[in-house]
Amino acid sequence: MPQVRVKAVGTDAATTDRVVLLEETSGAGRIVVVAVGEAEALAAAAALEGVQSARPGTHRLIGAVLRAAGRRLVRVRVHTLRDAVFHAELDLDDGTRVDSRTSDAVVLALLLGADIVVADAVLTVAGVDPSTVVVEGLGSGSGELEAFRRFLDTATPDDFDGPPR
Repeated sequence: MPQVRVKAVGTDAATTDRVVLLEETSGAGRIVVVAVGEAEALAAAAALEGVQSARPGTHRLIGAVLRAAGRRLVRVRVHTLRDAVFHAELDLDDGTRVDSRTSDAVVLALLLGADIVVADAVLTVAGVDPSTVVVEGLGSGSGELEAFRRFLDTATPDDFDGPPR
């Protein structure tokens, strides 16, 4: 499986979806565009920029639990694309494989310094030429990430709407 790196986190200009761009580190340099949720996009952008909140979020918590259990994340494998959904697994140092959403797996890899690999079959189907990808950045350039972090650090339950009615 070819190794990839997170090239960028941003907003797809055509769809306005939050995306993570996984760039093949050798060969053609194809890019796999993975749609992610808002929370995962912010977590990935924060990990790329080295921004940490005062309290650990879900991904940092998972990393702490792995360390406390004496385990290490070795790699993230994006192994399948089925019905327009990427499927990934976390490979731990003891040979354990854990099914994961690709967005969560990528954030964990960024936080824990693990490799990310993508199956050849997935790159063949979903990999695109880098010159065809247009993504508006998410992060410190726009101030969006920092503003969101400041909001989270001071938010109270009253700042959020109640359940849908």
